[in-house]
Amino acid sequence: MVLGGVEMSLCISLRNGKKLPVYRTKAIAKKAEKAARKKGYRLIAYGCRNCDGWHLAHRSHYREDCEHGCRCLKGFPKKVYKTEADANKTASIISKRRGVEMWVYECTKQEGIYHISSQNGATPKKEKKSRRRRRNRK
Repeated sequence: MVLGGVEMSLCISLRNGKKLPVYRTKAIAKKAEKAARKKGYRLIAYGCRNCDGWHLAHRSHYREDCEHGCRCLKGFPKKVYKTEADANKTASIISKRRGVEMWVYECTKQEGIYHISSQNGATPKKEKKSRRRRRNRK
């Protein structure tokens, strides 16, 4: 797909399941954001963890990172959902897309905001595995 002289691929929105244009670099996405602003649109460029590209979203739909330090197992900040229904809708889209069951839970550090996890309700603590050393017995 070519838009504005820039070749793009497509990604699926986790908010509504629709196709999203993908910008390969942050600079290209910022350029598109600036062009949209000139036309009267209030958009924001954001990096996508699913396709490693960049997208544009209306500022009202952009998901902010949790400011209380909540992180996923990979170390990325958790996204904030202001209603449980909104989080459930997004969890459903993620489940269909990835083929993994997702759970919605309330933030443990602030009431009234929600997160999504692939771990049943909470992120488990990492356990250290003990290794047995084998000795060669003669």
